[in-house]
Amino acid sequence: MRSRLKRRKGLVGIEAAIVMIAFIIVAAALAFVTLNMGMFTTQRAKEVMSRGLGEASSALEIDGSAIGITNSSGNVINVSIPIKIAPGRESVDLRPEKVTISLIAGDTSYADVHAGVYVLNNNGNSWTLVNAVNTSETKSISSAGSYPSVKQIAEALNKTGPAAAVVFIKTLHNDTVLEFGEKAIVIVFLGSSSGLEPYDSLTVEIRPPEGAPLTIQRSMPPILPPDSVVDLG
Repeated sequence: MRSRLKRRKGLVGIEAAIVMIAFIIVAAALAFVTLNMGMFTTQRAKEVMSRGLGEASSALEIDGSAIGITNSSGNVINVSIPIKIAPGRESVDLRPEKVTISLIAGDTSYADVHAGVYVLNNNGNSWTLVNAVNTSETKSISSAGSYPSVKQIAEALNKTGPAAAVVFIKTLHNDTVLEFGEKAIVIVFLGSSSGLEPYDSLTVEIRPPEGAPLTIQRSMPPILPPDSVVDLG
């Protein structure tokens, strides 16, 4: 009788151990699923936040002061804006198909005036501007071997305003993609009839394929000497 009770107690103990092990295995599986879902959700949230920050911040930033060029009447007809890649961003393709440049000059707005991407090349005693898309289009700059000024670059391009052109003044690959370490300027051509007078305002919006647009707003100084270069800040 006692041996039967002992065997019965042993069986009950084994059954209880099996049930406990089963509960532990199920709990471990549930814990793994929960942790895995939590990690997946955290990763997705991180990606969404990163994407949101990328869209909220611009991939481009100003790299110095904007420069205004006046004509013989003292009106600003060209404005040069230096740009570069913002910290933490990789590259931006500046072709007109990828980037739009819009203007508000005084009381007149222009939706998209992007007129091309050019690369400044040194040819020994002279400089040339080469269209980065259509390399057969070249424009010469006579600067006696010295680095050309913004005014000389604008005169060589000779765009009919309103228009805007991107000029790479420091490039690594001679293409249309602005990368870290490269420098470019956006030259705005307003035209003689659309030139800005003292106290007039200019707003330039450069909208890349991804991220927020880069917006530059400048007011013309009260004194604009004719045929000169003016620092717009």
